Amino acid sequence: MIFDLPYPPSVNHYWLASGHRRYISHVGRKFRRDAFYIIKSARPVATKLPVSVTVMVWPPDRRRRDLDNILKPVLDVLQYANVIKDDSQVGELIV
Repeated sequence: MIFDLPYPPSVNHYWLASGHRRYISHVGRKFRRDAFYIIKSARPVATKLPVSVTVMVWPPDRRRRDLDNILKPVLDVLQYANVIKDDSQVGELIV
């Protein structure tokens, strides 16, 4: 399966905290919603088997970024869209 998703927010902007409560930020919810519809429109087949994920990244501008900070939102949206049952299924991750 190949998906052309919007550039994800950094994990630093994806999650927010209030006291002991953690929640997905407005930016994170927008990414998740937009990516969800893209993934679901491809009618993916869910799997419980181990998967390999390749992420090709094209940053939207020339600012420095930590590449590892965008992987969690991408893996989470695959789970949210029921492509995988859990992101622990990812046995190989290529960026």
